[in-house]
Amino acid sequence: MNLIECLMKTGLTRHESELYVALCREGELTGYEAAKITGIARANTYQALAAMVDKGAVYVIEGAVPHYTAVPVDEYCRNIINNMQEIVNIIKRECPRTKKVSEPYITITGFKHIIDKIRNIIINTKERVYVSISEKELPFMKKELEEAIRRGLKVVAIISGEAELKGAVIHRIEKPSGQIRLIADSSYVLTGSITGSDSDTCLYSRNRPLVELIKDSLKNEIRLAELSQNTKGTHHID
Repeated sequence: MNLIECLMKTGLTRHESELYVALCREGELTGYEAAKITGIARANTYQALAAMVDKGAVYVIEGAVPHYTAVPVDEYCRNIINNMQEIVNIIKRECPRTKKVSEPYITITGFKHIIDKIRNIIINTKERVYVSISEKELPFMKKELEEAIRRGLKVVAIISGEAELKGAVIHRIEKPSGQIRLIADSSYVLTGSITGSDSDTCLYSRNRPLVELIKDSLKNEIRLAELSQNTKGTHHID
């Protein structure tokens, strides 16, 4: 994602984003100068600058010929964060809650969305996390798992390769990359494939039969890991 695309994520249009960058670089410009520098049609430039004033991205310097200057980057970003926090608070406070409790099977598609979901599951875990992954996928959630360990949570990782996760119970097993199974607090399950593609798909649910099914799958992997290490006993998944 480049700078223009990032600015557009804050609510600016593409023309407005290009003008913001130009104003940051030049300091202050008339509408005519801004149009000439950016190559945006003059009518569109004046329309965009007026909109940017309303959006809090630009200040007007009054004079015989009005000049425009960008709101400083730090100030603009701080305002965006503060405004977004207000929006988030309103959504959390006023968005209606589901009346009927159900445990659907939710399909999450796209590598980025799946990783975001995994990280949020781990962040919201209260007691324990079990995860089965290869060493290739561990870095995408390692920070959240380490933080869970620091919070005193039980973290069990069934993992291939030589990757380390200090403070976790590690079971090593040979497995192909791209597969993940995760259980949090014996209540939340995520299972599927993550290869870095937008077509990656995982299933997320609190459905009890699925939780038990994945538990059994992880137990079998732990048994295989113990057998391969010539250890005795079976690890109990809470």
